[in-house]
Amino acid sequence: MNWLPPPLMPRGPGEIRRTTAAFNTMQERLHRFVADRTRMLAAISHDLRTPLTSLRLRAEFITDDAENKQKILNILDEMERITEATLAFARDEQAGGQSESTDVAELCGDVAQELSDMGLDVAFTPAGPAVMTCQPTALKRAIRNLAQNAVHYGGRARLAVRLADSEILVTVEDDGPGIPEADQDSVFEPFTRLETSRSHETGGVGLGLAITRNIVRAHGGDIHLENLTPRGLRVTVSLPLPSDGG
Repeated sequence: MNWLPPPLMPRGPGEIRRTTAAFNTMQERLHRFVADRTRMLAAISHDLRTPLTSLRLRAEFITDDAENKQKILNILDEMERITEATLAFARDEQAGGQSESTDVAELCGDVAQELSDMGLDVAFTPAGPAVMTCQPTALKRAIRNLAQNAVHYGGRARLAVRLADSEILVTVEDDGPGIPEADQDSVFEPFTRLETSRSHETGGVGLGLAITRNIVRAHGGDIHLENLTPRGLRVTVSLPLPSDGG
């Protein structure tokens, strides 16, 4: 999500003011570049819908080779899933929304309750307030993605929130096999799925974690993965607090 932070105010001596102005210009150019790339991605994905629909209609008329017909339809199903997921990814990248003061601990508790109500094994360790200015709908989606992944691959999710120095730390732990260290960076790349989740029935198209990291980084934070002993994975989301702690 490309939420552009407000430009820095030029203050101080002339050299610092010029540096600040150059930084603001660079930030705006980078924002436009990413926005243009995202719009192009959305346009390409949208335009693919028509030929895919046409191919599906033609495939449905194959009557003399049932095996190949099903293979073609399966490939088209996969292409359509990727196209729709790409469109959703692009929409999220372009989405804005109002920032507001939010208790991240309360937000995580809401996520845990909603998923528990759906029958998923999700627990939240209550914590004191952890308030920051954020876009709550987007941040809630990021935490929900992590919790659902934990349940899907690790059987259950345990959420916790704590304050540490100038950060809010959100942890999501599961009891699954973990992720090899060599793969821990790549799993956040769009359309990346581990070998064990190649099936769409189990692994999706590999955009959930990419969207999650984009949301977290758009809030100035980051995500860290850590394998637990003897098994399990801990995902830590770090979100910066304002310098005054509010």
